Amino acid sequence: MRRTLVLAALMMPLAPLAAQAQDGTGLAETVLHIAESAEVTRAPDEVVAHLRAEARAGTAAGAQEAVNRAINAAVERARGVPSVRVTTGRYWTNRVDEGRSWQATQTVTLRGGDGAALLELTGALQGSGLALNGLQWMLTRDAARAAREEASRLALDALRRRAEAVAGQLGLQLVGLREVRIEVPDHGPRPMPMAMARAAGTSAPASPPVAVAEEVVVAASVSAVAVLRSR
Repeated sequence: MRRTLVLAALMMPLAPLAAQAQDGTGLAETVLHIAESAEVTRAPDEVVAHLRAEARAGTAAGAQEAVNRAINAAVERARGVPSVRVTTGRYWTNRVDEGRSWQATQTVTLRGGDGAALLELTGALQGSGLALNGLQWMLTRDAARAAREEASRLALDALRRRAEAVAGQLGLQLVGLREVRIEVPDHGPRPMPMAMARAAGTSAPASPPVAVAEEVVVAASVSAVAVLRSR
């Protein structure tokens, strides 16, 4: 005989559902569908700046030559700052002004744990003509992985405690978990849009941009089927 037990929804949000059945030994067991979540906060340990060089000319070659010079200069300058890692990104060229001229653009990314040094470099590159597309503090890959693991552990611990509490309310005991699923959303950094572009070719000094760090929240959710039996 199979009986189904529905726990009252007023107990807590997303109230678990329990169903009673027979296991292979003939002992009655109750399965409990349950979910929990947890989050941790971490201080970001890396600042990232996304810049771009952009130029227009009457020919594609002319626009590209100007961008190439700007990017080469930016990369060489960045390599002179030991705490900063520099990479280049997307490069594209297209016609503008109703086909009367060409525009070329390439991006460059700066990363580093020394915020002051990176922001000073970013300000210098802004002054040399690069536009700042985005600036944000974030977690490095290792720090983000550790935070995800910690949030997952806390969520799983909370799920087990909740399952044991529900089992006690039913006069049962928790004997195991099945079909455990752990989800850790990865939304990635949210860059702050910056309106600090200067015309290509200018060399006016620029003050370093400001980037105030804010704690990063990493969340995890866990769901499972808890197996309960009589004491």
